[in-house]
Amino acid sequence: MDALDASSRSGLGTEELFLADSRLALAALNVGRKWALRRVFGVSREQANLLTLVLALSAAEAAHEATRRVIRAPLRVSGTDAAIGGFLVREAALGIAGPRNRDVPLFGTLMMVAAIAGLALPGLRRAVQGFRATEQRVREQRISRYIAARRAYGS
Repeated sequence: MDALDASSRSGLGTEELFLADSRLALAALNVGRKWALRRVFGVSREQANLLTLVLALSAAEAAHEATRRVIRAPLRVSGTDAAIGGFLVREAALGIAGPRNRDVPLFGTLMMVAAIAGLALPGLRRAVQGFRATEQRVREQRISRYIAARRAYGS
């Protein structure tokens, strides 16, 4: 029996089946969470939510502290490390592209330009759209001022 046939016979569409399945999975995970907390910490089912909150806050604090340390850590990259990193990035790009592309002159440069363009284009598109919206708004304001001046002069 096909899954689509079962969903049409039960009267549930794809969205309803997905929601029902996800709710069932979340309920199973919740039961498993409470069981694990009872086994590890010996807490009751009523205390499991509070303990989960305390554990989540502790994990968030630890993650915040680790992030703060990583951001403030001095970055010491030698020229040798940079050269090795560049070589590894080049070899990874050539490995993904295939063996025949090693014969293409400046293939690494072409891939780097494509990667930078792929990262920059969405930002440039947003900037152009914002510029167009601003230009349209200014144009409409200017036209409304011309119309108001024409009406004032005509009366």
